[in-house]
Amino acid sequence: MKILQINTADNRGGAAKIAFQLHTELKKADHKMNMFVGRKYSNDPDVFILNDTLSFSGKVRRKLAYWLANDMDVFSSNHILKTKEFKEADIVHCHNLHSNYFNLGTLKKMAKLKPIVWTFHDMWPLTAHCAHSFDGKMKKTGFFACPSLEIYPPIAWHNEKYLENRKRNIYNSSQFHIVTVSQWLEQKVKQSLLGSKSISTIYNGVDTSIFKPHSKEECRKKIGLPLDKKIVLSVIKGGLANPWKGANYITEIIKRLGNADDILLVAIGRQEKAGNVLIVPYVQSSEILAQYYSAADIMIYPSIADTFGLVAAEAQACGLPVVSFATGGIPEIVNHQKTGYIARYKNVDDLITGIQWMLSRSSVEQTTMRQAAAAKIRSGFTLEKMADQYLNLYKKEVENFNLVN
Repeated sequence: MKILQINTADNRGGAAKIAFQLHTELKKADHKMNMFVGRKYSNDPDVFILNDTLSFSGKVRRKLAYWLANDMDVFSSNHILKTKEFKEADIVHCHNLHSNYFNLGTLKKMAKLKPIVWTFHDMWPLTAHCAHSFDGKMKKTGFFACPSLEIYPPIAWHNEKYLENRKRNIYNSSQFHIVTVSQWLEQKVKQSLLGSKSISTIYNGVDTSIFKPHSKEECRKKIGLPLDKKIVLSVIKGGLANPWKGANYITEIIKRLGNADDILLVAIGRQEKAGNVLIVPYVQSSEILAQYYSAADIMIYPSIADTFGLVAAEAQACGLPVVSFATGGIPEIVNHQKTGYIARYKNVDDLITGIQWMLSRSSVEQTTMRQAAAAKIRSGFTLEKMADQYLNLYKKEVENFNLVN
């Protein structure tokens, strides 16, 4: 098949990582893969910049979109329709369409010419402007409420009515199949104005050739971690400055457990050492990250906005149990007291209870839990399974499109 993917970036960020892995995996199976992005970081010759958000004009466009409180209309992406990659594609697979590189009106035009699959990696399609509604309730308009103008992608003033109407008109005039990355998100879609669209859940896949159990002792030696301490790991992109992933809860955990002599808290963020807390730079290498996962005893992932939880899945693939809040799709990945601990949402006391419960397990119980965590990911969250499910969906959508047209 000839498949065109569209996403904000090619290989940086959660959605980008999934899109690029799918791009690479299906290439191996001799499918023709192309990708249009707003930011290109790889050297892949089949990835093309649609509207460069890193250029000077891109930065101006972002500022303009913010002050106009409109990230859909201040730039054009209709030129995609004239490209060789679009014209030859059997199907178009959209991922994140926000962040000022794609005009949503182009979706309506594409849908008249090609079958469209749109994977929702966040809640932006279901809100006026924000990628996550957090505790936002469903409005009478069929959209979820954004708790603040500053929630990414931010807008300068209240233009929600226009943005919702614009999205509604585009949705009503466009045929596309929605893919959600968790059953939790699928239920959110069904509650919204998009509930009548065809919907599937396809879990994000983990590359288990990289993220797999390694020797705890050998990994600790390789990355310079002590052999005689219990290691509690946290992995937060942006470090402690990222509130979406529960940075403030990490800080609270450090306050409460930071003086325990037998525990080393390792927070992947910025380089710093204080007592039994080690904060290291964010790890870009998947191979090195897998070593950290294998070296630790448990991982804390107190995310308060997550539709899936790729970090939690990668950790478990390495046999690392996860302590997390009951956030979004995470309880679909982590089985409470079997492959980790699911604490009540935003309840730091329950989070601490979960950490202490995990650390108090016997060596036999810890081994059993580590094995169950790795088996959980191998059984339902692999890259190969994700690619197969998408390929089957592509074939079905192409067939349906051809029947109608």
